[in-house]
Amino acid sequence: MPTFNYQLKGFKLKIDQRMETLLITTDLSENSKAAVQFALQLAAQGGYKLVFLHVTELLKPVKWSEEFYKNFEQQELDGLKRQLMAFVMEVSAGTGSTVINPEYVVHNSSSVAANVVHYATQHQISYICLSRKGGGNSLKLFGSITATLLEKSSVPVIAVPEDYVSGAVETICYASDLEHIAAELQQVGHLADTLKARVSLLHFSSPVTGEDAVNKIAVAKEQLSSVPVDVHVEPMDFEVALSDRLARSVENLKPDLLVMFTRQNRSFFERIFLSSISAEFAAEARLPLLVFRKQQ
Repeated sequence: MPTFNYQLKGFKLKIDQRMETLLITTDLSENSKAAVQFALQLAAQGGYKLVFLHVTELLKPVKWSEEFYKNFEQQELDGLKRQLMAFVMEVSAGTGSTVINPEYVVHNSSSVAANVVHYATQHQISYICLSRKGGGNSLKLFGSITATLLEKSSVPVIAVPEDYVSGAVETICYASDLEHIAAELQQVGHLADTLKARVSLLHFSSPVTGEDAVNKIAVAKEQLSSVPVDVHVEPMDFEVALSDRLARSVENLKPDLLVMFTRQNRSFFERIFLSSISAEFAAEARLPLLVFRKQQ
């Protein structure tokens, strides 16, 4: 089946007028600077409010009284908040960006991922942004915290490679299985509209489903007005791992952000990123990945 490309002129977006917020999690390490840099870029393009969150665990010695521990905890959290502010300011100065009215939050918790998810859901966070590692197998290829967030969070998660060099987000690649395409395009389109970016819809189709794929996209087009969408329907090669096929297509399209939707079970995302055959692709990916929760 041949590859074919065409363009949708845009789609009607349901815009939420409230200011959207990015929650950037950092352990204050050199590796976590990439997420801060990417968030600064998104804020510059899309006017997002930025909240920087650092989670630490402060153990209480058995011999300490509760009052003594609370005083110790507050002093440590205050000191870490100053470190967090200095860390963000250092990264901001290095990129030439200006952080406008950011919030700095430091929590004491034994579970970083659970704390991040709870904060994000309680404070109407639009996106969680953090750095991810390459290498390793299965869930370890992202680092345990990132993997847990990608798997569990109802708030969309942006995982930024630790060595990523931020630049303007001009093209967003939406890798789609075409299930719930209209609703998903609304979400991707809203992001693209905010960032003034283009959308490239990428779908791998078998000879059996090729015509059906075209029909589904045509139906979605009826809802499509402000954001242009380039559509790329490519043949599925069952002799090539899906992760390798995606890597090849992403290399050709050269997007600045890859978007996928996943369920909290075996899914398109999991087959690509959480199987041993795809570890090499995930480790070598050089662009940020945004993961939305898929409709059930």
